Amino acid sequence: MRVSVNSHKLALALVLVSLVLLNGCANLAAVRTFADDTKKLSAAFDPMLAGASASCTEKYIRKKLITSTHFDPAAVEEAAAELCGPIEADNQVVAQLNLLLEQYADTLAALADDKLPSYKAEFDGLTTSLGKVRKAGSQESLVSPDKLGAVGALSEFLSRIATQHLQKEAIRDLLNHEAAIQTVTNALKEYATLNYRAWLRDERRENEALYRSLDRSNETLAANYLKTVLLNENRKIAEREKTIDGFVTAVDQFQKANAEIRRKFEHQDDKELIAELASFAKEVSRLRQQIHGAF
Repeated sequence: MRVSVNSHKLALALVLVSLVLLNGCANLAAVRTFADDTKKLSAAFDPMLAGASASCTEKYIRKKLITSTHFDPAAVEEAAAELCGPIEADNQVVAQLNLLLEQYADTLAALADDKLPSYKAEFDGLTTSLGKVRKAGSQESLVSPDKLGAVGALSEFLSRIATQHLQKEAIRDLLNHEAAIQTVTNALKEYATLNYRAWLRDERRENEALYRSLDRSNETLAANYLKTVLLNENRKIAEREKTIDGFVTAVDQFQKANAEIRRKFEHQDDKELIAELASFAKEVSRLRQQIHGAF
């Protein structure tokens, strides 16, 4: 059977295209690893948001339970919800910011696998809401107004990224939003270190004051039991404070890895990049262990 020259050329072209695609996929292994650990970092922040609201409400309920002559559980819960409402409102905005980090990781992972990204959320109004969130104990914005534009640009890019992008081009475009992702992760870090830590410290001080007040109680058995409860609560608070330090370390390592993978995108087998990703993975793993023990 005679095979035409054109057939040979077509076969050769198909082989070459296959090799390019295979090599391209292999070269994106670092992106996949980075995206996976970034999703784990985002997931580790969620318990802190829930813990922030819990710290406020439990502190109030615990104080009323110990000091009230006539304790009305329903009324106390309602009052706690009203008192802690502003914290819950801020948490909902910051949760969206954390979701933006998760979507960043999900999109990187999808593109690395040459798939259409799956959008889990819309971020309309995020920058407006974010501009209203304050650092604990001050009127200073969690994210400065001059940095909100970068966050908005990232959320807009994630909402419109389309299949007309070439795989590697789309990933490179996403990594180029480094300033925005730096702002997002810095905001999460500050919310943990300033807001969440402040509420934990308030809860611990309240517990210590209640503990001392029990020395004046005539009900020795009840007082001793409540002292044990308060002591255990403060131990939990100490463990949760450690997770804040772990989160800060993991975010710092994330930012280094994010910058490194952007710089060395075309050389994903680079030893320094691999070492940076390994350090990031190590800190995320340590943080997840801390979260598991504290919540």
